[in-house]
Amino acid sequence: MIINASFYKEEIRSGFLVTEKRKKIWAVELQMLEKFDELCHKHGLTYYAYYGTLLGAVRHQGFIPWDDDIDVIMFRDDYEKFQEIAPTEFKEPYFYQNTYTDRVMWPLSKIRDSRTTAVEPQFRHLGNTFHQGIFMDIFPFDSVEDGRNAQFETIKQIQNLLWISITDPEAIINAMEKGQKLYLSTDFLIDHLRKNVKEKFRIFELFNRSCLGQSERVNYLIEELYPDGTSCKSVEKNWFHDIVYLPFEHLQIPAPAEYDKILTQCYGDYHKFVQGGSAHEQILLDPDIPYIEYLLNCETPVQPTE
Repeated sequence: MIINASFYKEEIRSGFLVTEKRKKIWAVELQMLEKFDELCHKHGLTYYAYYGTLLGAVRHQGFIPWDDDIDVIMFRDDYEKFQEIAPTEFKEPYFYQNTYTDRVMWPLSKIRDSRTTAVEPQFRHLGNTFHQGIFMDIFPFDSVEDGRNAQFETIKQIQNLLWISITDPEAIINAMEKGQKLYLSTDFLIDHLRKNVKEKFRIFELFNRSCLGQSERVNYLIEELYPDGTSCKSVEKNWFHDIVYLPFEHLQIPAPAEYDKILTQCYGDYHKFVQGGSAHEQILLDPDIPYIEYLLNCETPVQPTE
């Protein structure tokens, strides 16, 4: 994608000053999104703009002016197909990052641009052993409790146990030692806890895939298991049956046709502007410096996005 030079000019959008630096960050992310879109078309995979990207497409026909990221979602079956092909399809300067390809332990994926810097405080100590370029996020959507399938209370408990086995195995060991009733057998859990992180994570994903289609509602599972004040609520799966294409800066991106229902569920009166910092406020972003170079010259720190 060739981006016109005029795109980078500083401007006021919705009363917010969008600087040249922020425009450069957006350009990096748009190029990643275009690459991602090409790959999905090539392999017949479906994705949807979601979270702030969907809100930006509907309300601003592009980025939310005070935001600096791109979020898309894929249903679990397409997401896992994507996981299989992405590591070989994304070549330098791009990198496909997930639990299987880098030193992370999270239930989503990122595409990174190694020519840039996006250093998160919690990963800075890993240095250049961990990919820290500007990124876009890809979230898997799973079937979640809908109040119609009585089995989903048990399913949710098992999902939670499998996730805790990855993130806090000591908690499960302590629970077993105290004789607490768990939703998986002691023999299974003892054997499961001996596995390495990638093996346990794969079992977590396989279980989630086995539940696909057993509910009429979907969500990013971690928001379902550990909701907080910013979590989006689950939504009806049939809201994704039809796709519309919405303008997003210079691109046209796929969105669920029932985006109004989804955005209302997630944000309430989403037409009302709530200006604030981005979700990546603490990340050190620079579109002009490779993260390896930045990490080697930390005495001149990169400043957060204006």
